[in-house]
Amino acid sequence: MSDLPPVYYNKDSDSFAFETARVRWIKIVQDTIEDINEAIKDKSQEFIEQGQSISKQLSSLKSDIQNDGEIKPFLNNSNIKAYGSYNEVLQNQNYTWLSGPWLILENYLYRLINSFFLAQPLWFNYDIFNNLKKSAFESSVDGVSELAVRYYELSSNINKLDSEALKILFTEFTEISLWGNATDLSLLATATLDDIKSIQGAEARKKSEDKILSNDLSEAWNQISQNKGRVDFVLDNTGFELYTDLIFALFLIETKLSTQVNFHTKDIPWMVSDVNIKDFYILIDELKNVEKFPLNRKEIDFFINKVEYYNNIGVLNLQTSSFWTLDKDFYEINPSEIKYGGADLYKDLLNSKLIIFKGDMNYRKLTGDRRWDPTTKFINSIGPLASQGLKILSLRTVKADVLVGLPQGVYEKITEEWGKTNDNKLSWLYSGKYAVISYSNGDN
Repeated sequence: MSDLPPVYYNKDSDSFAFETARVRWIKIVQDTIEDINEAIKDKSQEFIEQGQSISKQLSSLKSDIQNDGEIKPFLNNSNIKAYGSYNEVLQNQNYTWLSGPWLILENYLYRLINSFFLAQPLWFNYDIFNNLKKSAFESSVDGVSELAVRYYELSSNINKLDSEALKILFTEFTEISLWGNATDLSLLATATLDDIKSIQGAEARKKSEDKILSNDLSEAWNQISQNKGRVDFVLDNTGFELYTDLIFALFLIETKLSTQVNFHTKDIPWMVSDVNIKDFYILIDELKNVEKFPLNRKEIDFFINKVEYYNNIGVLNLQTSSFWTLDKDFYEINPSEIKYGGADLYKDLLNSKLIIFKGDMNYRKLTGDRRWDPTTKFINSIGPLASQGLKILSLRTVKADVLVGLPQGVYEKITEEWGKTNDNKLSWLYSGKYAVISYSNGDN
């Protein structure tokens, strides 16, 4: 694909990359420093000294970003294989923080921050985003309770669902997983089979789908309904979004649309709220806390027991790979990318009947984070992934510039309308108000 469009750069004033590098990254680093200052209170002298060492490195990093410093490679004597991938990309490039490629440097930032913690024995496993993750989930008490009730009610009818009801519910669980905290739970306002198919139910679904600009979900349904088997989730956010993913997984397992569900997590604290394996167990423990989640305990406990049961018997599994947190886009998930794990992932994912990629960063990596024309077909934007047998479903609320698969004129229409009430007429691209559901059957 020699005619690929250019990637987004932090120097591009027309891109969200410009603001991200100059504002958001600096805030992330400063918040990390403040988190350390809070964590070292009343701790041992050794813990304090190591924390202060990390803070010093973070302060230097913050200054480098603010002053457009040159990107530095990781130490060559590191035994962490992932660092080698970054060093190969950075070699002889002379990238700077405020001018380099957005996708590469955003991934590098989180890996670099993590390297500061790994170097300190008492801090190497510390998650700087843990407090934010927990507080965000605890603020979703009402949504957690309501969705638990809806699933509990549905479970009594789950073996009675005909193909029409299954398709409707597959669509609704997908959309709940897509929107995460923005979910309209009216989609599951009833669990009776008649009401699921009712005019009112159809109206609720139509309202939810108005902001989905491109929707290939029917193709994904045809794949999973005709080829029941393993389903994989490449996860995005923890908290309520992970909770909705777990509800979706239970639905797939209990309707026998899936015989096994694998959750792929990040290997280090990542993009503030992305899921690590430990976050799965933290979420379950949080749900068991009757003081934080006092209502609808029967339904919440029902959910917990189901999840723990399927996890214990190997039907709902957690796994990770450093590949997900590399600078690489997902074109590298192929039989040839042996060095950094792309070939291993490819071989494993070939066994999946449906691979659900969640969220904005996964979408950016699927499409190479490039300046595609928005009417470009999704299968044309994902390069070799479109022809190597992987069944890919991308669920993405739009929070960055790259966007494909739109009908002619839709991009321009939204931009014009948005510009009537917003100074930046392109800021709708990172508002999280719109979404795309994109599918590739892997045989194009």
